[in-house]
Formats: sequence, C-alpha cells, structure tokens
Amino acid sequence: MDNNVWKFLRDTSNEVNRAREKFPKNDLLMVALTEEVGELAKALLDESPERIYAEAVQVACVAARIATEGDCTIEAWRKLRDERR
Repeated sequence: MDNNVWKFLRDTSNEVNRAREKFPKNDLLMVALTEEVGELAKALLDESPERIYAEAVQVACVAARIATEGDCTIEAWRKLRDERR
C-alpha cells in the first residue's frame, strides 16, 4: 500500500479510538454512517480536499465500528422483525 493509504488508515484508527471514548455505546451507528456519508457527499461537491479527506475518515471510522462492534439498535430491530415473521 502506498503512504497515502497508510496515513488514511492510521487517521481512521485514531478517529475510531477517539469516537469510542466519546461515544462508547454501539447504538445508532447506522444512522451515524448515513449522516457521515451525506456530509462526505456535500464535501465532495462544495469543500476543499482537506475537508473531503476529513469526512472520508469519519465515514471509514463509523464503518469500522459497525464492522467490529455491530449496531445494537439495528440488532434489536432485526430481532423484533424476525419475531413478527
């Protein structure tokens, strides 16, 4: 991998650690991901490369948390949905 990818992954890892301290629960992560994707889209249209990078790190951070922690809000919804089938 090139240095830019390593930097992005390192920045994302640091952001995951910061986010877990600030928001330790894994609830509403899908909502957060949707919000961050929207902010990235807006940045792509209107903002500087630095802002785009920062928003991309946020998207990757939330995606990493979903991949490693899940989203208890969605898990509860899925359980309820399956019980109603």
